[in-house]
Amino acid sequence: MTTARKPAITRASSHPADSIPARDEITRRSAEPTGGAPKAERLTEQHNVRIRPSVKERLTRAVDKLRYETGDRSISIASITDQAIDAYLRQQGC
Repeated sequence: MTTARKPAITRASSHPADSIPARDEITRRSAEPTGGAPKAERLTEQHNVRIRPSVKERLTRAVDKLRYETGDRSISIASITDQAIDAYLRQQGC
């Protein structure tokens, strides 16, 4: 009396990663405009500049105050510096 047994460990016929689309399809799909509001540019560059300690102190206090008053956690030293530089360049016609 022999019983037909199935092996305990079997080979899968396909790999789970086979169903993942190729990378170029993903980037092509995400590059299409969605028709929503334009996204804000991200702050990515780092500029090491020297500022007076008193200005740095005022800037830190201003960030804390604005975050507290508005509840907007996206306010940061970088965002305020970016807006100030942008306003200055626009004022100078650059």
